Amino acid sequence: MSREKTKPAEPGSQGLGSYLLPMLLSAGVGAAVTWLVMSQRSVPVDSPRSFATQNTTAPAAPDLSGLSAADAAVIRGNLAYDHQQWAEAVRQYQEAIAQGRDNADVRTDLGNAFRFSGKPEKALEQYTIAQRQNPQHENSLFNQIGLLIEEMHDPIRAIPVCEEFIRRFPNSEKVAKVKQQLQEAKSL
Repeated sequence: MSREKTKPAEPGSQGLGSYLLPMLLSAGVGAAVTWLVMSQRSVPVDSPRSFATQNTTAPAAPDLSGLSAADAAVIRGNLAYDHQQWAEAVRQYQEAIAQGRDNADVRTDLGNAFRFSGKPEKALEQYTIAQRQNPQHENSLFNQIGLLIEEMHDPIRAIPVCEEFIRRFPNSEKVAKVKQQLQEAKSL
């Protein structure tokens, strides 16, 4: 199929409107994607040691106008999390839950913030709640395994969680890592 060739427009002959609409659409799509990514993630933890140091730089405050109190708390929690400000992340995720945004993603992120705060039992509690809320939530189960092996040094408790992960998520991209963790737990 061929296309009809057209003569390019002379420079300066296009009006401002032909540029304004694409710019506005790009800005709107960018803002929507940013909000979606920030508000709908739970983080699998492959290497908690990479978060060992706390960043004390104050994060820039996002525009939260128009959001519910719960959604705003999640965004603030995610921002604190991304800046490794674990105590603030914990506080914001707890606020989101208190305001009605209680789901497996928020619980998993709260668990991670507790984990990096040196509170593994509280982290485990949040991962467990996330699993009760959504048994198909891979990250909460995956993070449980890492917590039990790497932080709590409890291979006895980790082995059945590994086996459960492999049974429930046989096609997950994380299965190879879980099988490795299972072998490690069995050898301890």
